[in-house]
Amino acid sequence: MQFVDDMHETQGLTEKTMRIGAKGENLIFLISQPRSGSTLVQRILAVHPDIYTTSEPWLMLHPHYALRSDGYRAEYNEELARKAMEAFLQVIPKGEDEYIKGVRRMYSYLYESALAGSGKRYFLDKTPRYYLIIPELFRTFPKARYIILFRNPLAVLCSVLKTWVKEDWFSLSGAKNDLIRAPRLLLGGLGLLGKGVVVIHYEPLVENPGGEVKRICDLLGLDFVPEMIEYGRLNLPHWSLGDAEGIYQHAQPATENIQKWVKMLADPQVWRLANDYLELLGNEIVEEIGYPYQELRQLLEMHRPRRVSPRLTFPLAWLLNEPVKGPKRWMCGVSTLMMLLRTRGVRGTAVAVMRGVAYALSSPE
Repeated sequence: MQFVDDMHETQGLTEKTMRIGAKGENLIFLISQPRSGSTLVQRILAVHPDIYTTSEPWLMLHPHYALRSDGYRAEYNEELARKAMEAFLQVIPKGEDEYIKGVRRMYSYLYESALAGSGKRYFLDKTPRYYLIIPELFRTFPKARYIILFRNPLAVLCSVLKTWVKEDWFSLSGAKNDLIRAPRLLLGGLGLLGKGVVVIHYEPLVENPGGEVKRICDLLGLDFVPEMIEYGRLNLPHWSLGDAEGIYQHAQPATENIQKWVKMLADPQVWRLANDYLELLGNEIVEEIGYPYQELRQLLEMHRPRRVSPRLTFPLAWLLNEPVKGPKRWMCGVSTLMMLLRTRGVRGTAVAVMRGVAYALSSPE
């Protein structure tokens, strides 16, 4: 009897899903670089009586990466799995289209399952790294609402350094995609999603939350609810993913967070990384995401530490395992070793030197 009851319950939920969410009509996707303020936007939207959300689902990355030949690793041998899937889909007419339909049905069901008990109309999936799969996501859910959030890229970098790196400079390579690929992929997403995408910039949202949140609601086709601004006064849950600290210290957007990153430039290593990052992105990308390149350049010069030595600071490209222009890092010699000894100790220095030598020998000039 329990099995029959489960079947009836599943059938009812599936029919409901196919009726209201077949192509994502009840979904909102919030996509950005990590450390861009997406948790702030999520908590503001979570106050709306029609929106339900929870932490960061990360649901859609797995099924779409299954169609890719790289970008992930699995103990079951991802290369063979990809070939096997290709062979399987070849025996199905319009095989890849049918796969997308299958993904749509399965994940519509999961989203609806999460939404069912909330009494709300829309499910908000805030997963910043969906920037990696915007075309696939749009193909799966063309009727969903999409929000793309941008933030001053130098502020994003400094937030990554403060929150994740914490002076373990070699761990910065883990954020390579977030820093280098994300801005370009988000811009590509804007072109693909067209007029249906809602674009948010962190700074105007924090400076004028009332006007910006109303604008967002209007673009989403929702009524503006003033209580959304003071999101911290409601009993929202403490989510396991996203901003784990700053967001819970304020009841509403805090303007001091806009320029907080500038103080970090007093550290020569942070300044070097910020300067490198601005150059690595380039004028065109920075301007296209909505920030004045020359003003950021001037701001960096205004806050340049007195001593920023190439021999005492690591270049961003090297830490991200990107090709480095000019002499390789191993030529920095004794001064770099001294800095490593001071900041990482003997054991950490040995590891760093081995990594550096291996990279220098394997990288082109």
